Order: sequence, then C-alpha cells, then structure tokens
Amino acid sequence: MRVDSGIHFSKCAYCDTTVFVDRAGVMFYYILPFTIDEDKAKAIFRRWTAGPMMAKELEKGAEIVSFEKIFFPVYQFKRTVEGREKIEVRPAKGTTLPGMQELKIPPGDITLYDASFNTGDAKVEELEINMDAYLEDLPGEAKEQALIYFPIYSITYRFNGEELTAMIDGSGGAVYASTFPTRSSFPYAMVTGIGFGVSFIGALLGGIVDGIFFILVVIGFAAALYLGHRVTKEV
Repeated sequence: MRVDSGIHFSKCAYCDTTVFVDRAGVMFYYILPFTIDEDKAKAIFRRWTAGPMMAKELEKGAEIVSFEKIFFPVYQFKRTVEGREKIEVRPAKGTTLPGMQELKIPPGDITLYDASFNTGDAKVEELEINMDAYLEDLPGEAKEQALIYFPIYSITYRFNGEELTAMIDGSGGAVYASTFPTRSSFPYAMVTGIGFGVSFIGALLGGIVDGIFFILVVIGFAAALYLGHRVTKEV
C-alpha cells in the first residue's frame, strides 16, 4: 500500500479499502532527489571559497581531493511541542560530516523510496543507528517519523597542506563546514577601530567645544566602512 508524505488515508490497491494510517506509530521511507547537478555543486563550492570570511587565497588554492555524490540517511521526527509542530533531524549513520543536524528538508519534495526509484550514480549509505536511540531525548509527543535519504555532495579539499571537508545540500545548495580557513580579523578590527575612535572624539569635542567637530562623527563612520571593505578584499 502506497502512503505519500502527509497523507493520513490511503486506498489499498488490491481490495480498494480506504485505510487510516496512524503516522505517529509508523516509520516511513522517503528519498529527496538531487536538484543540483555536479557542475553546479562545484560552482557553489567555488563561490563559497571566495566568501568574505574565507582566507584570501582559498578560492584559487583549494584543491578538490574527492567529490562524492551521496544519499545520506537521516531521521526526521515531527513532534507536537506545546501545541506546535517541531521538526527534528538526526543522522541515521555515524558521520563526521558537518551540518547533518542542521539539514532543512523541504516539504512536498520528498518521494517514497522503494525498488522503483533510480538512484543513478549516487552512493546510498547504509543505516547504522536505530531510530530508538533518539526517541527518549526528543521533546513533546510523536506526530510522525520517517527515514529520509538526503542528497549531499561530500567534498574533501586540500589547502596549504591541510585536508578539510565541506558538504553541499544537493537539493537546496546550502554549504556546511565545521572548520575552514578564514581571513585574519586583526587588520579589519584595527582600521574600523580607528574610524570609530575618530567618531567618538568628534562626538566628545562637538558636545564640549564646538558643534563643528560633529563632522568628525560622519568622517569616522565613513572611513571605518570604506577601509573595512578594502581590508576585507585585500587581506
């Protein structure tokens, strides 16, 4: 009997009987298809390495060591907590991949996972953790639980002799990484600190000596924003 996501009544294909499904006591198996292909995922990774918080040379210097397309199993628990629905996501396999408890599963995009679903060239990871391991620690009352195979790209890259890992959500494009090379914050803090210091002095002199000194407030803020932007691009 086929039971789609969110459906509480289903009709038996053999006897034509309509059956009520208590979703709180049943675990469903779903899969979320890839909507982002490998080329787009690599482009997302490159844009991520060029972000304002990243080390200056990361975009050019990051060498992709491995690039894996994976359906990773996670449990999705829908709970009723203080009258409201709350969704908790937990990995169904031991992993060091970042972001596995922060995944956002888009409603309506999942489909039933059975032998008819073509996983293509993606690796389907096996379950290692039983659902019962999480039940005692979940808040509220059970509403529905499901095992969902989530599409991810697992990327290992090398930068300055160190191997690091990032993960890309294969359905939404979000990038997760527990550690990554960042820019030094000292130059940014120094120039913005000077700018705000000028603003403070201008405000102090404007209130005590002469109102003309209030112009230093504007100059200080403008200098902090401009120089901070320049440092972010150059450091």
